[in-house]
Amino acid sequence: MTPRARVWLPLLLCVAACSSGPPRRTYLLTPPFDPTAPTTMTPSPAGDPIAPQQRLEVRRILVPDYLDSADILMRSGNDEVKASITGRWGERLSQGVTRALRADLAARMPHDSIVTDGSSNPRRQLRITVTALDLWQDGRCVLAANWSIVDQDSSIPVISGSGTFDSRNAAGTTIVTDASLVDAVARTLGKLADSIVPDAAIARNANCAACVR
Repeated sequence: MTPRARVWLPLLLCVAACSSGPPRRTYLLTPPFDPTAPTTMTPSPAGDPIAPQQRLEVRRILVPDYLDSADILMRSGNDEVKASITGRWGERLSQGVTRALRADLAARMPHDSIVTDGSSNPRRQLRITVTALDLWQDGRCVLAANWSIVDQDSSIPVISGSGTFDSRNAAGTTIVTDASLVDAVARTLGKLADSIVPDAAIARNANCAACVR
C-alpha cells in the first residue's frame, strides 16, 4: 500500500461509516390485524349472522403523483418538499391511505361491509381523490379531498362531497418525529372518514339518480 493510500483509507472508511447511519424505520397507517375484533356480520338474537346493510367498495385512493411513493415527504417551503432520512412508509402512500380509510370506515359503519376489492359484489363504490396531503415541519397535516359514491354498474354519483381536514401535532408533543407525522396523517384520515360516513348512510338508502352535497 502506498503512503498516499494509507493516509486516505482511514478517511474514506470514516466517511462511509458516518454516511450510512442507522436504517430508516418503516411505518404503516393501519394497526395489526385483531382476530377478536367484531365483523360487519352482526349476529341476530338467534345467533345467526345478519347480512350487511350495504356492501361498499373503497377504490384505491388517488393521490398526487409526487406523493405516491414510500418516502415520507415534508414541506420545506412553498415549493419544496424533503424526504425523511429516518423513516419511510411500508407501502406506497396510495395503498396505505386506502387501507387506513377502509379500516376507519369499517369501525364507524359496523353494519356495512367495507371492502377494497370487488370480489364480494359490492353495491356501491367509494371513489376518493386526494388533491393535497401536506406535512409541515411543525407536525401539522393538511389533507384536501373530494369523493363520490356511485353504483357499481353506473358512473353516475349517488352522492358526492369534498372537504379540507387538518391535524396538528399531538397535545404535549413539542418535538416533531416521523412517528408524530404518521399519527397526524392517521388522525386526519379519521376526520375524512367522519365526513364520508353521513354520505354513505344517505347512499345506503338513496333511490335518486344523483344527490350532490
